[in-house]
Amino acid sequence: MSAEQTSLPADEPRWQRRAEERPGEIMRAGLKLFARKGFAATRLEDIADAAGVSKATIYLYFKNKQDLFVSTVREFAEARVERIEAFLDEYQGSYAQLLELVLRQLYEAAQTPELRAIVKTVIAEAGNFEDIRDYHRDHVVLKGLGMMTRIIEAGIKKGEFRPCDPHAAAQSIVFPLLMNSIGRQTFGELPILDPEKLFAAHMDFVKRGLAADRET
Repeated sequence: MSAEQTSLPADEPRWQRRAEERPGEIMRAGLKLFARKGFAATRLEDIADAAGVSKATIYLYFKNKQDLFVSTVREFAEARVERIEAFLDEYQGSYAQLLELVLRQLYEAAQTPELRAIVKTVIAEAGNFEDIRDYHRDHVVLKGLGMMTRIIEAGIKKGEFRPCDPHAAAQSIVFPLLMNSIGRQTFGELPILDPEKLFAAHMDFVKRGLAADRET
C-alpha cells in the first residue's frame, strides 16, 4: 500500500471535499442560527462561519438570506409534502389506513430538527417577514391541510368516515401534533409532552371521532 493511501488527507475545508453537500450544510447551519438568534439578527457572515464556508460561497447557491430560508423550506418541508401528495395519487385501499399513514408521516416530519427550526422561525418572524410567512403557509401548511382534507372527503364518500366538515376536521387532526412539537422546542423535552404517547392517544381519538358507525 502506498504512502499516499496510508496517510491522512490534508486538512481542508469540508466544502472542498464534498462540494455537492455545500447547499445542505449551509441551509442546516442557517436554520440553527435562525431558530436560536432569529431571522433578522442572523447575518450571512454568521451562517458562513457556522457552515465552514466563505460568504461568497453562499452567494453561489442563494441570492440572499431570504432566498436561503425559502430554499430551506422547499428542501426540508415542501419536498416531504410533495412526496406524500404523489403517494396519495397512487393509493388504493382503506382511507382509515391512509389517514394513519399520512398522519404518521406528518408527525415524523414535525419531529425533525429542520422542520422544528423552520416552524419556530416562521412563528417568530411572521409579522416582520411576510414573504417568508406566506411561502411557508402556501407551500407547506395549506398543502398539508389540503391533503388531510382530501383524505377525509374521500373517506366520507366511501362510507368509512361519518359526515363532517372536512376542512375543520383536518385542522383538528393536524394542529395538535404541531403544537406538541412547538411546545417541546419552547419548554424542553418534558415527560408530559412525550410525542409518541400523544400520537398514540391522538390517533385513537381521530379514529373514534371519524368512525362511520359513531353515533352523531
